[in-house]
Amino acid sequence: MQLQAFDEASRVRLMELLDAKSEHHNTMRCDEVQAFMMALLSGPDALNPNDWLPEVLGDESLFDAKERTEIERLVIGLAADLRIKLSKKMLPDLWLYEDAASNPDIYTWCNAYLYALDIVPTDWFEAVDQEEFEDLFYPIMALGGIYDEERNGEIILHLTEKELAQLESELPHVLLDIYWYWQAIINKPQTVRREGDKTGRNDPCPCGSGKKYKACCNK
Repeated sequence: MQLQAFDEASRVRLMELLDAKSEHHNTMRCDEVQAFMMALLSGPDALNPNDWLPEVLGDESLFDAKERTEIERLVIGLAADLRIKLSKKMLPDLWLYEDAASNPDIYTWCNAYLYALDIVPTDWFEAVDQEEFEDLFYPIMALGGIYDEERNGEIILHLTEKELAQLESELPHVLLDIYWYWQAIINKPQTVRREGDKTGRNDPCPCGSGKKYKACCNK
């Protein structure tokens, strides 16, 4: 499949293909696709269309073969564009729709991001197991309503408008940080293990010279 640059026309076309069906079916909206794919490409697991395309489409029978192929091509282009920008340490420009109150629908965006973590093979938090990594997810979880659940009749976390605004401003930064946190882990140099016993200084040199190791290669 030939990869084309993802531009505004590509985004509009993806919206045309997905958004109308998302109103009455489990198809993802375009903003959800961006969040979902950003999470997938940030982690350690390979991006396989067989895994993510059914999630994007919701019900594959809603689309004909040509539409499915076009959606796959557009989403691959979107993911490539996101990866390039994140790799250049550019803050992501989030596609935020309006909610019922005409405010940016960050709730839906964050939930789509978190949903990706539920379908990947790797348990991110178990794999990393570092508190500072988990802390990066606080804005995503808070804005995604994870702490809105009630415990003993009380909402777990109350956030003021000022606190919510602060979390919203932090969101692009933590998304970039999460990407780079994983990059540091994925690209961490591997320790080379020595095969066999360590050569002593008074042992014959393994190079075959007949000299003691200390007088040959250990100089």
